[in-house]
Amino acid sequence: MKTKFTKMQKIIMRRYRSIGILLFCAVMAIGGIVGCMFFFRPKVSEMEKRKLTEFPQFTISSFMDGSYFSEVSLWFSDTYPMRDTLVKADQKVKGLYGIESKTMMVGEQAEADDIPDVSKEQPTESTTEEASKKPEKDTTEQSSDKTTEEVTTEAVVKQVDPPDAKVMDEEFQKQVQQNLYVKDGSAFSVYYFVQDSATKYINALNRAAKELEGQTDVYCMLIPNQSGALLSEKELDSLGGSNQMQAIDYYYGMLEGVKTVDTIRTLREHNDEYIYFRTDHHWTQLGAFYVYDNFCKTKGISTIPLESRKKYTFENFLGTFYSTLNSAEMAANPDTVYAYIPNGTNDMKYWDEDGTEHDWNVVSDVTGWAESSLYMTFIAGDRPLEIIENPKITDGSSCLVLKESYGNAFVPLLVDHYQTVYVMDYRYAQVNVLDYVRDKQIDDLILINNITIIGSESVANTIDGLLQ
Repeated sequence: MKTKFTKMQKIIMRRYRSIGILLFCAVMAIGGIVGCMFFFRPKVSEMEKRKLTEFPQFTISSFMDGSYFSEVSLWFSDTYPMRDTLVKADQKVKGLYGIESKTMMVGEQAEADDIPDVSKEQPTESTTEEASKKPEKDTTEQSSDKTTEEVTTEAVVKQVDPPDAKVMDEEFQKQVQQNLYVKDGSAFSVYYFVQDSATKYINALNRAAKELEGQTDVYCMLIPNQSGALLSEKELDSLGGSNQMQAIDYYYGMLEGVKTVDTIRTLREHNDEYIYFRTDHHWTQLGAFYVYDNFCKTKGISTIPLESRKKYTFENFLGTFYSTLNSAEMAANPDTVYAYIPNGTNDMKYWDEDGTEHDWNVVSDVTGWAESSLYMTFIAGDRPLEIIENPKITDGSSCLVLKESYGNAFVPLLVDHYQTVYVMDYRYAQVNVLDYVRDKQIDDLILINNITIIGSESVANTIDGLLQ
């Protein structure tokens, strides 16, 4: 039956319809004006921790085939002003839709290779002899009180072309977040073993140990994902993927002349403690401390307790998993970053990819920073080269840490054991690492990597290239 409206009802309906049309036009006009504010377009997304699309370079070929206009369209949408603010608002609106599932899988399951039995494997390269006692340092060539400027001479800079940073960042996101298990406001990466990448990584470390034999000790620390450290065996079996303990045992068992440090067994012993973040793929500095304690035992030095250091506390940290999942439950239960300052010094220097030098802190006060950036408290984040000089140690001791972001929370714990700590992020490093170690007469080369990330073929190739 057709509904009849009175004259007054029709007038009211037309009035509201007109108001709706005017509001829609106003929103579209404001959106268009904001979109034309080219000087306010962001270049980096703090939420997604990535560089946004750059304005494309004009070429005749791209203009003729139409790709130029597609790239401009992508730039326009990817760099819209107030992008992160609008995304956060969208997340809050989505949080009102209903109750999120407490447990779910996100992403597609990857294909894993079988992990070989170490006892049946042949060495990846010729067996190295047991390292002999390291020779005395040649103090005539290198003074222990040299300046930072002297240890970063052009003779060792730009010997290796760094990999494409954008490609490496995309690869990291893929490796860490390709398949996530979400449970009660926490996310867990599922690990997949890749034989070719493992072989490349193992061969690179074995070669480095052989090349540096008698001069420098090479240490390897493979850090499990939070799933391998925190979840029960039953839960891990139900997720598929590869066994991280078995994989780390395989890596360690195939290394020759390399000193390995236990990680996963110790972390599982402490899995009732706050050793990994819930909303981010990194471990906490407490988790890093337990592996640092094992490193000290392996090296034969005394562990310095966390309690003896000054501590920063940064609340409301929402990391990479939150940026990917936009989970209302994570937003309601953010992480806390606890950062411990070295006793010897909190001063450091780092160099950008263009060679610009910066004075910074080993552990920085990031109060007031974006909620997604609080992990940057550790060693200024990821840089091509960082150098920390501890004035309280004058014995000429030194180490070089080759890492990705998993090593950031670990490095501050080393500062009180060496006169000089060199740090390189292999994604941006511009030097041949072995040549650098020889040139600086570095005592310890420490590789600390997340086991999932080194499963990437491009990452394994990059590390292999740096250790040629």
